[in-house]
Amino acid sequence: MWSVANEPASELPPAAFYFKTLIAHTKALDPSRPVTFVTDANYALDRGAPYVDVICVNSYFSWYHDPGHLEVIPLQLTAQFENWYQTYQKPIIQSEYGADSVPGLHSVS
Repeated sequence: MWSVANEPASELPPAAFYFKTLIAHTKALDPSRPVTFVTDANYALDRGAPYVDVICVNSYFSWYHDPGHLEVIPLQLTAQFENWYQTYQKPIIQSEYGADSVPGLHSVS
């Protein structure tokens, strides 16, 4: 599978034309493989997702939002997958998941 971007600003209005064009070009160069990009945008705002074959999502629940509240992770993860699938009816890959480290805070639970 070809991935044409990693965490682009796919919620911005120009992203629809950009990804439609980029993905069509990629498929013209190699029609044998599916095409994706990795998003971290909200499913309702992502303007590139309609053009991919597989939705790849990076998520860091309980890190950037609700830090330390591990109990919300299953709810947020389930809602994320349900929303993406209901909106686009495409396969989904969780392409990144976890917690980054912030200098000085990486040992904090």
